[in-house]
Amino acid sequence: MLTEDDVYHDSLPEEVEVSIGVPLIEVARMLDEPVADKEFRGGVRLLLEVGAVVAPRMPSKLRDLFEELRLAMRGVTVR
Repeated sequence: MLTEDDVYHDSLPEEVEVSIGVPLIEVARMLDEPVADKEFRGGVRLLLEVGAVVAPRMPSKLRDLFEELRLAMRGVTVR
């Protein structure tokens, strides 16, 4: 879902789109371009933090994806 589906991204509530847009694009960029693990983990953590703020306004499918990512990142530290 990262940034390939612009129609989906543009259909999000404005507050959600504005909050997660830049961090989501940055994480997608990090997946395409080699970056240090620390930088990638930091980007994912930032995405999760801003996502948590707007989660109640996310469509349920997106909220579920964020929850899966949050659970996958549990115990992963940014060092």
